[in-house]
Amino acid sequence: MTGQAPRAAIHDSGPGLLHNSGYAHTASIVWRGLGRGAPSDPDERLKLAGSRGTWLRLTLSIGQSDGRYHREWNTAAPLLELVQPGHRLAPVAAQRRLIELIEEHTAKLDWPPCLIAGAPRANPGGSSQPGPTIDHALSAFVAVSKSIGSLWLRNRPARLAPLHSPRLMESSSTSMRGVCWSQTLWFPEGIPSDLLKQAAQQSQPRTHRPNPMG
Repeated sequence: MTGQAPRAAIHDSGPGLLHNSGYAHTASIVWRGLGRGAPSDPDERLKLAGSRGTWLRLTLSIGQSDGRYHREWNTAAPLLELVQPGHRLAPVAAQRRLIELIEEHTAKLDWPPCLIAGAPRANPGGSSQPGPTIDHALSAFVAVSKSIGSLWLRNRPARLAPLHSPRLMESSSTSMRGVCWSQTLWFPEGIPSDLLKQAAQQSQPRTHRPNPMG
């Protein structure tokens, strides 16, 4: 036993560290999470948007130079003109018809009964990446008129009041000034295929885009 260190002393010293060699270690461990991050390719992002939680922005933007622009958005008649051009209905009849069209369009949409409504920074999935955008009048009206607080509810009766106050668009260019109806919804299981197809079509070059009112 002469010349040997006591067994207790060996235990107290603890295991040696691999990088304790008199200079800074070069190895490091970085946690990237379970995913590999958002893809940079737009087509790949759209493909993934159909299979995982994704924000979808539904919007309708009209500049002052657009023939559909109207100053009196607080009445149903000009709003109905955006989805049923050329109608000649009186205000009360226009209001009733607009609600009918919103409810009919809602019935055609393969959306969950309840969705989170808000901004991407409140993403329940933790990603701040913006999702696709669809510019379509009736879809935007469905998203706006059936939202209350931070929720979108399919069975909530359409309310026209939020449509009467579109957001003003300001720009250094006079031709770009106008109004915008917009709502962002979180689809936890991915964006439905019909909306995904529409988003893909609108992401094409403008010369190849179909008419959004079609």
